[in-house]
Amino acid sequence: MNSGIRLGRIFGIEITLDYSWFLIFALITFALSFSLFPQLVPGLSTGAYVLIGFITSILFFASVLFHEIMHSVVAIRNGIQVSGIRLLIFGGVSQLSEEPDTPSVEFKMALAGPLSSLVLGMAFLGSSVLSRRFGLPATVTAPAFYLGYINVLLGVFNLLPGFPLDGGRVLRSIIWYFTGNLRRSTSIAATLGRGIAYTMIFIGIAGPFFTNNLSLIWFILLGWYLLRAAQAEYQQVLYHEALENVKVSEIMTPDPETVSPDVSVQGLVEEHFLKHNWVAYPVVENGTVQGMVTLKSVQNLPRSEWNTTRVGAIMRPLSSDIVTQPDTEVLDILQKLATKAEGRMVVVQDGRLVGILTGTDVTRATIRRLHLKEQMGRPAA
Repeated sequence: MNSGIRLGRIFGIEITLDYSWFLIFALITFALSFSLFPQLVPGLSTGAYVLIGFITSILFFASVLFHEIMHSVVAIRNGIQVSGIRLLIFGGVSQLSEEPDTPSVEFKMALAGPLSSLVLGMAFLGSSVLSRRFGLPATVTAPAFYLGYINVLLGVFNLLPGFPLDGGRVLRSIIWYFTGNLRRSTSIAATLGRGIAYTMIFIGIAGPFFTNNLSLIWFILLGWYLLRAAQAEYQQVLYHEALENVKVSEIMTPDPETVSPDVSVQGLVEEHFLKHNWVAYPVVENGTVQGMVTLKSVQNLPRSEWNTTRVGAIMRPLSSDIVTQPDTEVLDILQKLATKAEGRMVVVQDGRLVGILTGTDVTRATIRRLHLKEQMGRPAA
């Protein structure tokens, strides 16, 4: 499972806080408390600045969450399942069970986030102006102005036409609509995304020398992040194309070795884990699958208990999270395989174990098909 802190659910969507988020939260709170607000609201105590900075940072990340929720709501309304939203060091990401299958859905999903940020930004700026007219203190008007400004900036930045920014996804959907070629559309948008990323890295390196503004160094990290994300998104499209219409039965490992739930953990280690390369085994009793036992399960058990503990006590019980069918399309279970199934699933047909599917099986199949497509695309010598 991915590490992080689960905050709860909104509209049925699980919200998770990545540990990297705390770094950016602390840095933004520090900058607001000891740099921005002392200039905008002079004469307060250090504690007051920290409190205002802390509350404003919370509201800013609530705005980021709102941005991602809008993406997810549009996705759900168009039949795409959303497994969760994860808040990271550079914002948030909606974890979709599948990519949009039409340009129109991609367009609507991509545009929902920036538009929500722009609307939220205008609302905060409007509240800042109104609060001044009603004579409210600067401790209210200054945070409202900052939140308005930063949300508008967030919306505009995300509309830049480079993948994987929302603007890049909008551009991809438009090219996809006119060309009908998802890979080509992604390639163009990702190329623009890399161009934006390299530009930001250049600004981060050269900017401080010309402006004496050291905060521009952040552009290096943000540009690097966008560069990595653009490359990863393009690779994901290639992988999805390679696995399109591929069924589990075509890439699974058939008739895997199994263990009995009555075998001791000591026996499991000596007769299976030490003799073979597998890190997981289906647990079968009287021809019926009971669950899955992994090397990690053994490692979590004290060595002194290996002789007295049976496999059935440490296995992961059978559930829909780790079971699939041989005629299921791989793309339909890819998200579950990577998250809920922790990289391996048992393949069952008519109640009988017929194979095991692992992340390694998927990777090998993807690489093999990508190589074949590359070879088939080359002209004959």
